[in-house]
Amino acid sequence: MLTVGVFSLDTKSSAALLARMQQTGLVQPIAQWDLKAGDGPTSRAAVPDVVLVEIGRDVKPPLEFAARLNRLNPMACIVACSAFPEPSPDLLMEAMRSGVREFVSQPIDPMVLREVLERLIKQRGMPQADVEKLLVIMGAKGGVGTTTVAVNLSVQLARAADKQTVLFDLGHPLGHAALLLDLETRFSIRAAVESLDRLDSHLLSGLLAIHKSGVHVLAGASHPDEWDRITPTALARVINVGQSSFDFVVADLGTMCSSEWTPVLRLARLVVMVTETNVPSLWSLERQLSLLRSIGIDSERFRLVANRWHRTDEEPLEAFEKRVKIPFAVHLPNDYRQVSKAVNMGTALSRGQNDQLVQQFRSMAEEIAGVPQEAPGKRGAILGLFSSKK
Repeated sequence: MLTVGVFSLDTKSSAALLARMQQTGLVQPIAQWDLKAGDGPTSRAAVPDVVLVEIGRDVKPPLEFAARLNRLNPMACIVACSAFPEPSPDLLMEAMRSGVREFVSQPIDPMVLREVLERLIKQRGMPQADVEKLLVIMGAKGGVGTTTVAVNLSVQLARAADKQTVLFDLGHPLGHAALLLDLETRFSIRAAVESLDRLDSHLLSGLLAIHKSGVHVLAGASHPDEWDRITPTALARVINVGQSSFDFVVADLGTMCSSEWTPVLRLARLVVMVTETNVPSLWSLERQLSLLRSIGIDSERFRLVANRWHRTDEEPLEAFEKRVKIPFAVHLPNDYRQVSKAVNMGTALSRGQNDQLVQQFRSMAEEIAGVPQEAPGKRGAILGLFSSKK
């Protein structure tokens, strides 16, 4: 990820700007310096990839600072932000002479800032996998086990793959991920959205509950009306803070699938779609795939998961694969008794319950995380489709 530093004459403003930078999901903060105190980097190596310099009424100090940074490291991308909605041509020219490459107005829209950073990442040839950490888990319809998949995949990413993992419960109308992990939570996704003006990795960490597996959880809505004050655009900013702080962000979307969710879906490294092998589930899944394609989600990012799979399901699944031209990545064997017991006890699946089912989740997690896989086993195992294709 890009490293970033924020410079302002005002400490409070500097913290807010740093939060906006983190909400792009593309940066790792390393510095927050106060221009008034006269501090800042003194060598080329100490200059971050991106520097956000706030320009207020007194334009001279920040522009002099930008010029000093540019002399230290001409490769650094200096972005100026200004309270002026329309900066004058003279100010723009002076900023360019000081080494400023981009100019944005306040209040900063993190999505606009993200576009600036995406151009820089492309120019530097940085791999997308370094910044794309979001795994979206969606169900073809209610009751297919979406949250069970999200919870157990998150646990295996933390345990087996040894990755820092956060699970965001975005299920509608209520979230159940914390219940499945028997977690007491104080805050929910609503608290994160209501704190967007200052939400950074530090504040986000205070909203999370931690499971014994190492998974951090941001609980879902506890009342349906909470969604009246939550938008997908705001959720994308919350997710981006998670992407700047964790190795993987797992988002349980439940059965929500509409064009309104485009801001979240376009951030996804993988969209894991969970279904059962019955007519209503496969019918719904096919229409979800069509919608995702229509809003520009690349089919290579789709991963289909057949949950509660039996060997008798082979024929309808093969027919579905031919129709949609996407193979199923994994078949999760049916073990309703053990899964139901784990759900009711608030525990993740573990060895000693259903080793085959646990191994499936472990293999999914290891392949996503790039952990070397053992030799492929029999039918129903991972088909080598869960790794991202970049």
